[in-house]
Amino acid sequence: MEEQMLEQFLGIVREGAFEMLLPDYAPAGAVRLTKNQVQESQNPESGELDLSKLEGIAIMVVGYDDGDWIYEATIIDQAGPILTTVVDALFGEEGEFEMDFEDDFEDEDLEDEDLEDEDEDFEDTAA
Repeated sequence: MEEQMLEQFLGIVREGAFEMLLPDYAPAGAVRLTKNQVQESQNPESGELDLSKLEGIAIMVVGYDDGDWIYEATIIDQAGPILTTVVDALFGEEGEFEMDFEDDFEDEDLEDEDLEDEDEDFEDTAA
């Protein structure tokens, strides 16, 4: 059997399962986490990690991806509410968070002379 490399995964716990957001090849939908080894004769459910206390939180996991399961899964970090919101916005469902400022900001709103005035104000206060 080919030796697998331990990988890191970033995702959010939703409905008790791990919704993997990174790496880029992450499958759509959630995967489950188990502490069992890939080669163990036990079914993965017997070692499944209980994620209920982490509902709605972004977590970093290391383990071995096997499609529907991450084996030998260890949660190495968990985010607070602010970072979870950022992770979800940046990596979550497409179009959920768009960083498109073109409609909000027109070139004519800010002239070069406005920038020069601000530089002069800054130099006066720094002196």
